Amino acid sequence: MNKFLPILSDSFLRGQNILYRQFNDVEFYIEDTEQENLYYHILKNLFSDVKFEKIFPLNGKKNVKDDCILNIGNKNKVYIVDKDFDDILNKTELYDNLFYLKGYSIENLLISKKSFYELIKEKSPKLKDNDIDLLYSHTSVLNNILCLKELAIIFIIIQKFELGEQYYNINTSRDFNINTDFSYKGSFIPDYISDIEYKLRLGDRRLTLKGQAKKYKRYFRNTDDVIRNVPGKHLLIIINDLLKSKNLIMQYSLESLTYKLAKEVDISNFTELKTNIEHYINN
Repeated sequence: MNKFLPILSDSFLRGQNILYRQFNDVEFYIEDTEQENLYYHILKNLFSDVKFEKIFPLNGKKNVKDDCILNIGNKNKVYIVDKDFDDILNKTELYDNLFYLKGYSIENLLISKKSFYELIKEKSPKLKDNDIDLLYSHTSVLNNILCLKELAIIFIIIQKFELGEQYYNINTSRDFNINTDFSYKGSFIPDYISDIEYKLRLGDRRLTLKGQAKKYKRYFRNTDDVIRNVPGKHLLIIINDLLKSKNLIMQYSLESLTYKLAKEVDISNFTELKTNIEHYINN
């Protein structure tokens, strides 16, 4: 579908706010053009008393930061970016009008027991929470998602040493035994990890993947750390496929699931972001 959509230039994206000034008391700027509708629902929920009819994606974190710097001090412009691994790699930039999400990406903040239970009830409206508890243990699933931390640490190393490798695209049925112990299935992920180690040592023979990974394990000590620091799309892929395998939710694509979760969002996951933005625009 995306190949049939027009590609919007950076200059157009930067200038589109002019068309909406009469409709927006506050202008919200984000990174991803594909996340505009999702963010709109969430921000409308968070800031119901603020007048705005459109938010503005700027096609990348660099563009958001560049525009943010040009508008420091403008209380009507709020810039929101993904955390990614910026905090772990000491790449966070501090500006009064720039706000980092608490998780790696917006998807991380959509993960909540309340939201998933609503999706389950959408398929089976007669189910009550205690019925769902017997069919799906949210806590257990989140604990098993610890299996993703090794890949996340590999991604940090790729970024730190600028290895130029793509992050691994997980495929649940191919890569994980999700109905047993969540261990790796097959050799795809181990082979990918071996390839990254080869690329790392190619740059410096003194480096080992194990030695570098040890430096970042402290960012993945428990379930909360994993939910915050693992790429959110990976988390949602695993949970979506697990729920579908149990026939508990409808057959959502990842994009549809993410959008549905945004509409059922647990606002408590965004408390810090809401508080910080309100303090900025009101003071």
